[in-house]
Amino acid sequence: MPAGRPNVLLVVLDSVRARNCSLYGYRRDTTPFLRTLAAEATLYTQARAPSNWSLPSHVSMVTGIETHAHKITTHDRLRPGHTVFDTLDNRGYRTGLFTENGFLASHESGLKNAFGTVRTVPDDYDSVYDTTELNPGPDGFYYADAFEAWRVDGTEPWAACLNLMDSHRPFEPRARFDRWSDVRARALQSDLPTRWEWAFHGGDRPYGRLSELERLYDGGIRQADAVVERVVDRLHTSKDLNDTLLVICGDHGDGFGEPGLLDGEPPAVSHIVPMHETLLRVPLLVRPPGGNDGRTCHDPAALTSFPEVTLDAVEGAPVADGFARDRVYATKQPVTATLRERFEDACADPDRFTAPSRAVYRPDDADPNAVRKRYYWGAEGVECRIRAPGDASVVDRITPDRVDAAFDDPDPRVRIPLDGRQVTDDTREQLAALGYY
Repeated sequence: MPAGRPNVLLVVLDSVRARNCSLYGYRRDTTPFLRTLAAEATLYTQARAPSNWSLPSHVSMVTGIETHAHKITTHDRLRPGHTVFDTLDNRGYRTGLFTENGFLASHESGLKNAFGTVRTVPDDYDSVYDTTELNPGPDGFYYADAFEAWRVDGTEPWAACLNLMDSHRPFEPRARFDRWSDVRARALQSDLPTRWEWAFHGGDRPYGRLSELERLYDGGIRQADAVVERVVDRLHTSKDLNDTLLVICGDHGDGFGEPGLLDGEPPAVSHIVPMHETLLRVPLLVRPPGGNDGRTCHDPAALTSFPEVTLDAVEGAPVADGFARDRVYATKQPVTATLRERFEDACADPDRFTAPSRAVYRPDDADPNAVRKRYYWGAEGVECRIRAPGDASVVDRITPDRVDAAFDDPDPRVRIPLDGRQVTDDTREQLAALGYY
């Protein structure tokens, strides 16, 4: 533990699911650096995202408030002063946000207001970062370099969030990371709209072709892993790594046609709609100040623990297995008010895709490496045992009220409705490039 207050770095691997990380035994070597870093960090094998898309998950990560409590979507703004970065700013930290994710850096959600410095898609940038065709703007290495320039330009302790979109649709990894796709996969992605789930759910494309896009996705994860390696290597070279709490996680996963466990539950295609494990089970790696001997935690882990763990580290307390929880919650929330209309246009049965859903996780008393999940989709629910990613077995059929009984519905009064105001044209264009409009 450093003598002074540690720095804080939250690295969010946007859309990365645990199932496709070699860190957890995936067959493709997508995360070689994270696997190395795990030797001096705590690896959580059962971490879950609080929601299945970026905005509500990030609000929960930086406030510690569950998604079913804050209820923030694109039609709301987070009330100022409720994030851990606000707290650190009040304690003398420099704070910075580095990402192309418009929900964080441009949208009226209020998340950007928690940071003293915000770096997002620039008007001009070096062509070395211009590596994509479908998504205009620089790749993750640009934001890593922007973070580094900011980090060294000050003497105060710092706290930053680096959100990397290299593994978010559209998937366009650099050639040296694009190890598993082919021309056919690139052509398919180019031929699809950026929001491609309706092409599959509506029957225009067979679900089986999603495996081609998954190969591109794996290259995006491999690139994100390399961006993290650049960041951590620089921290190590400057001797700041051991003075830094480093948290690396996914904010949600992605789907490539995996079936659900319930009748009527749609296959997972991209994110936002389903509540499958492919969208909720995410990587989580925590290197405390000074590192550790490499720990593995199999307890259910909640990303909403980030503020608590951070403040413990800042106050000199050991972070240990601080993300572990007896209960971990996840809630489905819509992206926009027009989401149902888009399903009505594309699908014969829109109710199948817009049903309410909640999930709660707890330890499995019979298997220390597994967790129990109770969740429902619409009127049907199930309890299952989950071990390794992709390994879920049904224990019991249940009714939704048995899931809801684990939730309370407090009103933390952090949500300010936007009263129908729309995003700016620039923000809409930025989010459209990622498939949200």
